Amino acid sequence: MQVGRDFLPRGSNIVTRRPLILQLIKTVHPPGHNADWGEFLHCHGKRFYDFDRIRQEILAETERLAGGNKGVCDKPIRLKIYSSSVLTMTLVDLPGIARVPVGDQPDDIEARTRAMVLEYIRAESCIILAVTPANQDPAASDALELARSVDPGGERTLGVLTKLDLMDRGTDAVAALRNEVVPLRLGHVGVVLRSQEDIVNRLGMAEARAAERAWFEAHPSYAEVSGRCGVARLAAGLNSILAEHIRGALPALRGRLAVLGDAPPGSTPAARGALLLTLLDAFARRFRETLDGDSDALPTDQLAGGARLRHIFRDILDPGLDALDPTAELSDADVRTAIRNSGGVKGALLIPEAPFELLTRRAIERLLPPSLQCKEYVHAELLRIAAAAAPPDVARFPALQAVLAEAVEEYIAQGAAPAEAFIRNLVACELAFINTSHPQFIGGNRAIAQVLERQGGGGDGEEEEEGRGEGGGRANGAAGGTNAASKVPDARRPRPKGADADQVGRNPTTTDQPSSRLFNPSSGAPGGPQTTTRAGLASLREPWEEPPARGGVAAPSTRVRTSGSWFADLFAGRRGDAASAAAEAAAIGGSHGNAGLARPPTALRVPESMSDQEAVQVDVTRLLVASYFDIVRRNMQDLVPKALMLFLVNNLQRGLQQHLIHALYREELFEELMSEREDVAAKRASCLKTLRALRARAHTLEALPAEMAGRGGAAIADSVAASGRWNFKAMLAEVEQQDRRQAIYAGADVRSASTSPVRRPAIAAATSPWASYAH
Repeated sequence: MQVGRDFLPRGSNIVTRRPLILQLIKTVHPPGHNADWGEFLHCHGKRFYDFDRIRQEILAETERLAGGNKGVCDKPIRLKIYSSSVLTMTLVDLPGIARVPVGDQPDDIEARTRAMVLEYIRAESCIILAVTPANQDPAASDALELARSVDPGGERTLGVLTKLDLMDRGTDAVAALRNEVVPLRLGHVGVVLRSQEDIVNRLGMAEARAAERAWFEAHPSYAEVSGRCGVARLAAGLNSILAEHIRGALPALRGRLAVLGDAPPGSTPAARGALLLTLLDAFARRFRETLDGDSDALPTDQLAGGARLRHIFRDILDPGLDALDPTAELSDADVRTAIRNSGGVKGALLIPEAPFELLTRRAIERLLPPSLQCKEYVHAELLRIAAAAAPPDVARFPALQAVLAEAVEEYIAQGAAPAEAFIRNLVACELAFINTSHPQFIGGNRAIAQVLERQGGGGDGEEEEEGRGEGGGRANGAAGGTNAASKVPDARRPRPKGADADQVGRNPTTTDQPSSRLFNPSSGAPGGPQTTTRAGLASLREPWEEPPARGGVAAPSTRVRTSGSWFADLFAGRRGDAASAAAEAAAIGGSHGNAGLARPPTALRVPESMSDQEAVQVDVTRLLVASYFDIVRRNMQDLVPKALMLFLVNNLQRGLQQHLIHALYREELFEELMSEREDVAAKRASCLKTLRALRARAHTLEALPAEMAGRGGAAIADSVAASGRWNFKAMLAEVEQQDRRQAIYAGADVRSASTSPVRRPAIAAATSPWASYAH
């Protein structure tokens, strides 16, 4: 129809078994040289001037992949026809829908052929030729049904009715040609094609068209729709449709060409440097936008960028530090040991400061590992953000991609080192000075008051202002605020049998406590000085220091009880239980005979029993450590994120671009860094070739609509009018006016489908000239 040559295979059974993409290319031959030829993509560079050989090659290539027994293959055959008598366009000839498998066809042959057809006609830029035999009800046409599945409104479907000459006598297709049966925006065109006998007799295309005109003239039923009949009218209509499409598509094509540009980037050293600088600037900008939350590429289904850093600070670091218990790993024995060791030889008064500072420093040191771990998390997150911030064009340059990643990692590491040092210094500063004057610190007096309040308070005896001396009878006065300690209950000590709480707490001269005179030096009882001396020595001894009784047997000592005995112990620093100490002394000192001291053990630990004084000391020390640790913890929760923001995040935002330019923007590195991958370079060369062809076609397209109107419409109409048979020029003008009133067609392709068992072009597609290069 468009080529005017007979080169497509024909037959009585299924012939088109592979898609045929037919690209028509208009050529300008020198005067006297009108040769036309064809080229196959699989025979690149070989020209076929004999169109019978083209037909044979189509059959051979079909059998090469589809087999020789009616098999079907979806791999297309690509053929270019160069001729001065064609208009530049692309046609696609597809197999018809096969319902019953024959030969080598699979059982799902219908589904396969249907999917093959839909793959081509589904594109919105396609104009569909739905070919239907006229002796078949159009409402039952497979071609129209397929077209409607992708074009429900019939906006880009042109119906073609064949076999008008084979309809039953007394019937015609006038109603269908009037667009009354299956309405389509582009309407229907009726044609009479060559029969199989004509093909066997090698009837030429010109003779076939003349016979078609004679047939329509002999059937007056089609006179009223003569403008919709004949191959010539179909060709003119396709040309008109394509011309309108080209007019609408040219502006967009020019815009695409402008976007593609002229020369590939990086073709000169200056261009390479400019492109490198652009990519580095884009990387730094995308990095900042991701951190600030201003990037358009941020996902909506998960946290990313700066939001992940905030999650690390607020949902990981803060709960992690809050979970630290400063005294969880400290047993009562550890605290008592620290208190005793800090007292040295002299012992301690109420609450010594040294064990508090020692235990507090140990607790503060536990804040360092999670703080450093937070730094590592932020470091890793910045690397993740940097990887996502790379512009897509960076992937074209493998060397630049690798060096850029290395430079970014290096700069982030430069900020991570001072950040870690600062965090370590924060902890070191807290360890260097324990500020007990901090306004949020609980302090000794409040700590003691809280401990005593929790323990419930003791008796209501008078406060003692004297203490039992420890070591040489030297008495130690109570520090300010320590009188509240006299209210601590004596619940931890065993009470004498037969004595109630009042007797134990208030009787200053219990008969079984002769040493109580130590607290009443004015007493004139005989033997007072001797008793005082013994009591004073007893108060100095540790559990292992109890001397053996006369006769070499260790006599159990009776624990001194006064109205304020535990309070006196609290100030005097008495430790342990005398009874258990005497038993231990007897066990150790038994080998020394009747006279001698017990030998100290190699590893000395505090006894398991704990006096009231020690209980208060332990509880108060724990409270002080927890109070001060909470202050330091809040400091770290506030300062660690600030340090990481200063040395890592803000430093990257400010200086990353300058660092990358300083490290990578060097003229001697331009060629190495801006070398594209081989596959990208090959694709670019192909695109440049296509771009040149597109520009050449653009010039042709600007003049093509007028040429199409002259060649496809007016020339044909003139020939018909000159014969005196039809006023085809008037009919064409009327049709063109009708076409202009229609909207610009969205498609660039014109395709046709046929369900006829006799070889017909199942689908013919006419596309815009640039579509051939997309194939």
